[in-house]
Amino acid sequence: MKPAIVMQTDFTLGSSVSTMFGVCRIIDPEVSVFNGTHNIRQFDVLGASHSLMYICPFWPDDTIFVSVVDPGVGTARRACVAKLSSGQYIVTPDNGALTYPFERIGITEIREIDDKHRFPTTRDVSIFHGRDLFAYVAAKLASGVITYEQVGPEYPVEEIILVPYARPVVKDGVISGMLTHSSAHFGLVDTNIPYKWMEENGILHGDIVNVKLLHRGKPVFDRDVLHHKSFGYVPEGEPVLVCSETQHMLIALNRRNIVTEYDLKDGPDYTMEIRK
Repeated sequence: MKPAIVMQTDFTLGSSVSTMFGVCRIIDPEVSVFNGTHNIRQFDVLGASHSLMYICPFWPDDTIFVSVVDPGVGTARRACVAKLSSGQYIVTPDNGALTYPFERIGITEIREIDDKHRFPTTRDVSIFHGRDLFAYVAAKLASGVITYEQVGPEYPVEEIILVPYARPVVKDGVISGMLTHSSAHFGLVDTNIPYKWMEENGILHGDIVNVKLLHRGKPVFDRDVLHHKSFGYVPEGEPVLVCSETQHMLIALNRRNIVTEYDLKDGPDYTMEIRK
């Protein structure tokens, strides 16, 4: 069986994504192509990186991921294919989208895509590398038309562009970290604070802790919150601190939406502090 291709973009699901699927099918109709997500916030390369960190471990080791959040499309930024320690590949602009895969999964090799690997009828187009370069190269790799070594020249993994972010820390009894994902659909706010840090710092299921959510250092949420296994351990509308799908700390309101009620987003400007 040929490797699957999984695509994520900030395009929303529409005609642009359809053309990327079509390019893959032109190369090889036997290659399976799947949607990851197309709802990454526009131009949010760190959001793209977080999505990759979340989904990669739950796909087979030969999967090829196409990640296109590309505010620098058509400029000198590198287009690349990164090989993960798992054996998976990520086809993406090297613009920060590889930050979390580099740090959390491991990248063993990276190659810049040779410009000869371009969809032949759109060579005058410089604003849609998702279709004309990334999907095209991913399909060639998945089908065996080219090997990884034929993608283009290798360059040092130390040159991969990494986006700075607020790393989790424990200091003076306060556990803090960055909001990594705020979902307006269910109102779930994930962080980069490892779940295992709670027990390591004496916070167990059933404990009440003070939680602050801050935007650029100014509190926008400051309440005592129950730490437990899931949402149903608090009354409707009350906050709860749980282990997220990524095994980090997540805050939510039971059957309500903390994201919309407190106008929360994510990224380095948004942080959480937990005090027992």
